[in-house]
Amino acid sequence: MAEAVVASVLEEALRQASERIAKKITEGKKLTSIDVIILLLDQINKRIDDTNKRIDDTNRRIDDLNTSLNRRIDDLSASLNKRIDDTNKRIDDMNRKIDDLKEEVKLLRQEVSSIKSDIINLSKERLTGTGGP
Repeated sequence: MAEAVVASVLEEALRQASERIAKKITEGKKLTSIDVIILLLDQINKRIDDTNKRIDDTNRRIDDLNTSLNRRIDDLSASLNKRIDDTNKRIDDMNRKIDDLKEEVKLLRQEVSSIKSDIINLSKERLTGTGGP
């Protein structure tokens, strides 16, 4: 805070000194070396102020771009997460179907094995001539 007060006091002093020097110039009086230095300091101060304003504007633009970019990244992340969740759901559904098919194949194997045993038993009975027409 002290820096701000000192800076504003110095700015005001430069402004007043520059006004006095400008009055000297309009009256046609000769400028001293100090007068020239004060005018140079005033110009340097104005250029520094202009540069600071440009830096502030640039920082605001960077902040705006950063905010926009973060928003786009968040949107993209949400979109990708949704797609991944959808894909995971499809994978889970597919895994359930595979498990169902495995169970069905297991039951079919048991049934085929039972039929195979029945055929073997029937074939044995026919060969041995027991039980049957």
